[in-house]
Amino acid sequence: MLLNKKLLVFGVAVIFFALVFIPATHANYNNELNSDEELLQVEISEYKSDGIIENKIFSLTKKEVNNLKEELLNTITIEEQLSILKEYSLIPENVNTIDLENDMLKKASSLGINEDFIPEKSRIKLPILLKFLKRVSIVFIGGVSLNIGLKFIIRFINLLPFINLPTLDFADFCGGLVGVTTASGLLSNTTLITFPGIVGMIGFIGYRIKIPLLMNIYTGFSVVTFGLGLGIRI
Repeated sequence: MLLNKKLLVFGVAVIFFALVFIPATHANYNNELNSDEELLQVEISEYKSDGIIENKIFSLTKKEVNNLKEELLNTITIEEQLSILKEYSLIPENVNTIDLENDMLKKASSLGINEDFIPEKSRIKLPILLKFLKRVSIVFIGGVSLNIGLKFIIRFINLLPFINLPTLDFADFCGGLVGVTTASGLLSNTTLITFPGIVGMIGFIGYRIKIPLLMNIYTGFSVVTFGLGLGIRI
């Protein structure tokens, strides 16, 4: 039984990395000289404890984007992911996991959720994820993301001259053809691998890296994390 699970995880990993790297390799084969220098937009969204989302757009070459994807996918901890984002100057140097976790707990308090609220006994063993107050690392390939909040109202207000209000959100969703979601704490580490699947978060604190039409990555902390899809839960 254990051997079968290991083989299944290995097979999913092979499919996952094939989806990420084969398109990039094919593109470079067709246009070896200009492809690496082509500029792609990378959107970095910072989620804060007061619900505000600050968005920034960075232009990276296709080679830098491919390197960024590869490095992020090879990481295990949030500390490693944040370090890579700092190397590419995508987030400030003073960002650290302690501050992010404290902001998540602050967000949880505003939502009326604390450790006593968490129903630890109701653990789900199907390919469904439900976790509270956890570190989260989410990667979706070929998918989309959606914020539920005051985005559309604020965009309308920002049409007025000299007004530029930040976005506020209540919940965030992302999904795609292949996804790997890990929710970890001091005593547990749960990974949901889906193909396809969807994940939602309430009270997410941290960073989202969005490469249009290619991938969505979330790294940070979440008050409530839930996900489902076709796949396995480890």
